[in-house]
Amino acid sequence: MEKNENDAVIVRSTIDLAHNLGLRVTAKGGNPAVWDALGVLGCDQSQGYWMGRPMPADKLATWLQESGWSRQIITAPQLQPAI
Repeated sequence: MEKNENDAVIVRSTIDLAHNLGLRVTAKGGNPAVWDALGVLGCDQSQGYWMGRPMPADKLATWLQESGWSRQIITAPQLQPAI
């Protein structure tokens, strides 16, 4: 998507289709630039190793406090990590 504008068109079309069907979209954001682009394209949530590796549920609260994602959710409400 970062290297080919047509890829962004496909992603936007997919997001629009899902929203027209009443669905929320969760995409894999691989780096800050992709995460920002997904937000601009209307994606609802993002997930992926760039944000955090899989972990046991009992570790989630500590990870949220220490990772800084809580601040990201506040400053970028248009795209939230899928947790």
